[in-house]
Amino acid sequence: MGSVVVDQIGPDGALVADVDRTLRESEKNALLLEALPGARVATYAGQRVVRFGDDVILKKQVTHLGNPWPAFKKRIQIPNEWLAAARQTAEDNLRLRFVGIYHYGEVTIFVDFDPQTYLSRKANNSAAHVSTNDLFQAQTLGQFSRVDRNGNRLTSVRSDRFAAYLAGVRAAQDRRLECFERFNTEFLRAGRVEALDAVQQMHAALWPDRYQAEWPGFYLEFKLDSFLRSNGLQDSMDFQKSKRRGLYDYDLVFKSGPRIDFYGDLKASDIAARESPGNDARDLGRCVREFGRFWYVVYEHDTLHSRNRGNLATIAWNEWRRSVGYVGSKEFNPLSYAGRFKESVDFRRMFVLEVNPANFGVVLGDFNQGKQPDGAARAVKVMINKRNIDNFLIYSQDVATISGH
Repeated sequence: MGSVVVDQIGPDGALVADVDRTLRESEKNALLLEALPGARVATYAGQRVVRFGDDVILKKQVTHLGNPWPAFKKRIQIPNEWLAAARQTAEDNLRLRFVGIYHYGEVTIFVDFDPQTYLSRKANNSAAHVSTNDLFQAQTLGQFSRVDRNGNRLTSVRSDRFAAYLAGVRAAQDRRLECFERFNTEFLRAGRVEALDAVQQMHAALWPDRYQAEWPGFYLEFKLDSFLRSNGLQDSMDFQKSKRRGLYDYDLVFKSGPRIDFYGDLKASDIAARESPGNDARDLGRCVREFGRFWYVVYEHDTLHSRNRGNLATIAWNEWRRSVGYVGSKEFNPLSYAGRFKESVDFRRMFVLEVNPANFGVVLGDFNQGKQPDGAARAVKVMINKRNIDNFLIYSQDVATISGH
């Protein structure tokens, strides 16, 4: 038994706070044999493995990473001895599996770690990481795959689906993620976006926020909305620029025809930033309770600031706004917003981050909003902390993977 109370997953996907229980070797084997009819325990390249057809399964228990790490961080240890088995499977033309076994009460989930990235580092008793959200997704969906922020590919599979998974059955990708994949093929490959070009595109389309100083986020909204409309995808995902009375005040509505499945929000964030501001904590909690999940869709960009390049872009932007009839609340200043204005951005990667009942309390930190002008405290907002990204990451793409298509 472990001594530290950490995240566990119940049969319905509910988050449970409890200690890890150590599995004996015989128990790990029994869980695999129960899930894989016809499998057998064998010795292979000096290791006790489970053989299932052409699969050679090397196994370790999924447990908490240990103090001082957060309760959602879990892992298996990959010993150096597994390298000999890897070499042997290559010679014998068999499939090597690095499998983590998570077991709590009635719940058993197998985590299939792609061996390649670990073998390239020569293992050396390294850790393969998995998060509470991976287990939640597997328990509620049956099968869940992602690539973590270090480029490791892992698939979490509920025990009743494991035999089918090893036989090659893969879960269909959510159609909403397919929409983003199509959009990314255009958007992430577009290269560097100059401020004046972006705002002029928005102005030509009469986009409501075309005069805003923080233009990259509004340009992202404009491009996604245009993509969804031109491709007739609004039955799956809609961008609501004008919020309707009685609905949640979020950018994205994920739908099945007329029915709302859940909501999300679109964010543009500097790739160097450690955090990205979220939404009102109370409303977000209510939304997650009502719909079961919420998606933050975050596009990260490299940034060139005008202040570092003579403020020429800032001056051009202010002059352009005046030329098209924009009148601000203050007297015209060609250097308005000079300290923060972005001359250009290059969108490099994106994440879809799911907030759900299993990770709501640990993946978001409070964002201190300060006070209202009258001195009253502002409503507490949440903050997306990027160091915790793997506990709510469900999909990602970057320029390199897009270019590789």
